[in-house]
Amino acid sequence: GGPLAAMRWAVDGSADGASAAWRPLRHPLRAAVALLGCLARRSSADEGAVQGTVKYLWPIHFSSVPLTAREKESLDAPEMGDELASIGLSKFQEYLRSTLPQELKLDKEFAEEFRAMDHSRVNIAFNRWQKRVWAETTGKSVEHVVQHGERTPPRLEGINYTWPELYKSKVFKHLRQRVAELARLYNRRSGHAAGSPATDGTRFRIYTWVEVFQIGDALRPSSRTDSAYMMGRYFPVAPKGTLRLNFEDPRGINPPYGKTFSHNVYDGNLVLYPTWVSHFITPNMYNVSAVCFCFLVYPKDGKTLAWQDDKSASLVLTRNFSVSRKSARK
Repeated sequence: GGPLAAMRWAVDGSADGASAAWRPLRHPLRAAVALLGCLARRSSADEGAVQGTVKYLWPIHFSSVPLTAREKESLDAPEMGDELASIGLSKFQEYLRSTLPQELKLDKEFAEEFRAMDHSRVNIAFNRWQKRVWAETTGKSVEHVVQHGERTPPRLEGINYTWPELYKSKVFKHLRQRVAELARLYNRRSGHAAGSPATDGTRFRIYTWVEVFQIGDALRPSSRTDSAYMMGRYFPVAPKGTLRLNFEDPRGINPPYGKTFSHNVYDGNLVLYPTWVSHFITPNMYNVSAVCFCFLVYPKDGKTLAWQDDKSASLVLTRNFSVSRKSARK
C-alpha cells in the first residue's frame, strides 16, 4: 500500500523468446536488465493451468508522495509547505545578495570554478554554504556531507554559517520526521529487513539543503556514491509546468537504451530515489520561483553503507501469472 511506485526498464532474453541470453554486467549499480522467466509447474488448485513468474531485475525504485499538495489528499497541510518555502526563499535571496559575493572574493579557487559553471552554479554554491551550516549546527564534521571527489568547502573568515530560521523551526523538524518515516518505508520496500537499522527511523543521519529555481535555472545531471540509503526531494512550491525531474537510463546512451524518465513535480510533492541514479532538472521557463528541499538519508553513523549492502541496487520484483493449458495448445 501507499503512494509508492517503481520505474522499471526491461528487455527480452532472446530474439526468438526460446531462451534467455545472459551477458556479464560491468557494474551492478549501473545495470538495468530484466529477465522474463517462465517457471512452469502444475497448479494444485487448477489442473488446467500452469503457473509462472515474471522477474524485473535491478529496477529503479522511484517513489512519489503528496506531502503538502493542495489539489489532492496529502499527509500534511499545504500551510506547512508555504512556511518552509518562505524560509528557504528568504535565505536564498540573502545568500545571493550578500554571502555569495563575499565568498567569491575570499575564495579565488571557488571563484574560478564558479565562472566556468553552467546554470546550475548558484544552487551548487548555495549547497556548498549549507554544508558548513549543517556541520556547525549539528557539531559534525563537514566531511560527512562532502561527496567523493568534491573539494571540501573551507570555512571563510567573515562568513555567517548559521540559519536559525530553518533549524529551529517546528515545520523543519516535522519535515525531518516525515522524511525519516518515508525513508523507513522506502528501505523496507527495497528489501531491508524489518527491525534493521535501515528500517528504524531513529537511526538515520539526514542532511537537508535547499535549492531555488528562478527563471532559467536548472540542475545539471549528477549522481552520488557516498553511502547514503537514498536521496529525495520535496517541492513545497513548484507551480505546474515549472520543473521536470528527469532520470537517465543507467544502461547507457546507446540504443535500444538511452531512455529518460520524466516526472512532473507539483506543489507539495516529495520523491525518493537511489543516490546512484543520474538525474537532472529542466530549466524553469516561468517567471516564478520553485523551491526544493533536498535530502540524503544516511545510516546513523554516517557514510557506513557498503555498496554490497545497498538494497536499492539489487532490487528484484516478482509477479506471478497463470497460463491455461488449453490456450497454450491453440
